[in-house]
Amino acid sequence: MFPNVNRRLLLQGAAALAGTSAMPFMGSIARAAQGEVSILGIVPLTGPYAADGERIKRGQEMAIEDFNQRSTGLKINYISRDSAGDAGTATRRVSEAIERENVVAIAGPWADDVSAAVSELALREKRVHCFSGGPLPCHRYNFQWAPPYHAGVEATMKYVAKKNPDAKRWYMLTSDYSFGWTLEELEKKFAEELGIEIVGSQRHVLGEREFSPYMGEIAAARPDVILVNNFGLDTAQSLRTAHSFGLSQQAKILVPWGSGIEDYIRLDPSITQGVVIGSAFYYTIDNPIAKSFSERYIERFDEAPGYPAGSGYGTMQLILEGLAKAEGLTPADLVTALEGWESNDTVVGPTRIGADNHQAYRPFFVTEGKAPNEVENKFDLARIVDTHSGDVPADVLGCKDMGAL
Repeated sequence: MFPNVNRRLLLQGAAALAGTSAMPFMGSIARAAQGEVSILGIVPLTGPYAADGERIKRGQEMAIEDFNQRSTGLKINYISRDSAGDAGTATRRVSEAIERENVVAIAGPWADDVSAAVSELALREKRVHCFSGGPLPCHRYNFQWAPPYHAGVEATMKYVAKKNPDAKRWYMLTSDYSFGWTLEELEKKFAEELGIEIVGSQRHVLGEREFSPYMGEIAAARPDVILVNNFGLDTAQSLRTAHSFGLSQQAKILVPWGSGIEDYIRLDPSITQGVVIGSAFYYTIDNPIAKSFSERYIERFDEAPGYPAGSGYGTMQLILEGLAKAEGLTPADLVTALEGWESNDTVVGPTRIGADNHQAYRPFFVTEGKAPNEVENKFDLARIVDTHSGDVPADVLGCKDMGAL
């Protein structure tokens, strides 16, 4: 963003600050607006995604720590509230934070339906909302950090199809809510393009505890590939049950949109060996910011950061980068600063924000589980096998009118 600045000197200076190896927010921080600004992290600290929420919060806090080490004159007032994984609870608590703390921006929450409700509130209250997940209503105050689901499904299905050219019979197991439905529709689209036959599909409730009946039907269909369209603990239980039925030996298992390392760490490598999982963040991303973040996260929490922690860092980093560029500290100033923003220095690598749709175009990562004899430590469970640019056809997002400020 500042072509006349010596980037090597910036990197060296950043690494020396505060005894840390972190190197985020290079270049733009020197011109951050002066004053104090409040940012809300709305995350699921209770409810079905409570474990993810704590990790999201850690990522958000670490992004602010890194920003504060380099910012001069801009004070970030970070406020955290529990969404409880519920739309009504989340919107009530966001409203309270806007009224009491005058928050300029909202990072989170997590589940698509909860985020959609928060997005509508952000539009009414004219506050910036930065989210990582599925499609949300298009408006000027909404920004999407995750790649479009289209990119994730395309990346993972094409990878598996290329590596397994004879695997033409695929089966879908899907969580029965908007996230799963969206993946299903995209998979049908790419199945047609790739000459794949969908030989069966089943849907399960969120938080399903018993997957054995589903696996019996899948086994009877004898698919070459099993598409697992769920998330978090549902994914772990699905994979564990599929392995117990011998399905992981009979078919390739693909999780198009997962949690990254957390999907692997919940299970033994004998279960995840060869399983392909797509994720918007993986802790071994090869860039200085990701390496620094992952190393410090592991040291601090004794676990590798997965998609939840990475999304917490990434969404907060995006908001802070916008503030660093903004002419003032109002929500409208932040919106203007982020529209069309781009940088190579983010936790996932090269990132740009579409000025006409507020979608972040940035890499999406395809990972594959290692065999038990390849694992070198407790976090060395998978490798990144492919990376998608995150670009999608112009008509996919369908943002025809972003509206006014």
